[in-house]
Amino acid sequence: MFDTKDQQQLLINLYNQGQLQQALDQAKGLLEQFPHSILLHNICGAVYAAFKQYDAAINSYKHALKIKPDYADAYNNMGAVLKDKGDLEAAIDCCKKALKIKPEYAEAYINMGNALHEKGDLEAAIDSYKKALKINSNHADAYYNMGNALQDKGTLEEAIDSFKQVIKINPNHARVHGNLGFAFVEAGKRNKAFLSFKKSNELIRG
Repeated sequence: MFDTKDQQQLLINLYNQGQLQQALDQAKGLLEQFPHSILLHNICGAVYAAFKQYDAAINSYKHALKIKPDYADAYNNMGAVLKDKGDLEAAIDCCKKALKIKPEYAEAYINMGNALHEKGDLEAAIDSYKKALKINSNHADAYYNMGNALQDKGTLEEAIDSFKQVIKINPNHARVHGNLGFAFVEAGKRNKAFLSFKKSNELIRG
């Protein structure tokens, strides 16, 4: 079985450094030796997803689930890919399966929220992000995505509060400063909007 920590770390490093083709080539090579490694199938799925090869990514996650049917990470990752592919009901179903296996799984609540948001079910999306934040109260992505959903819903003060929480966690999050600016514009707070846009531009320019 594939469990060499050095090889595992090398693949993770390649992926995190953006050397995706190299990570995929190495993972596929190792799969010839270790065809039952759920980690390798998961890494292949992540790389295919990054390449927007959604069907190949889904197949990789399905291979992992054949080996380990209660592999919550594979369900969660497959849910994210299905959302990107536009199959929102299947994405939500995958996230629910991940949460059935692993109830305290903040990432699965966030991915489910993203699919619900794209589906137009804003209330359910916001509720999903709130559940993620109950598990991890410092999750910047949950606050950021919830802010976007709240803004789309028209509850601007709540959206602004949510974006401000992201900035507390990650002051250099350029996109959230921009989104906060737009929320301030909608709320009629143009001076604050100007400062947010200025900060966003500073961060983007580096």
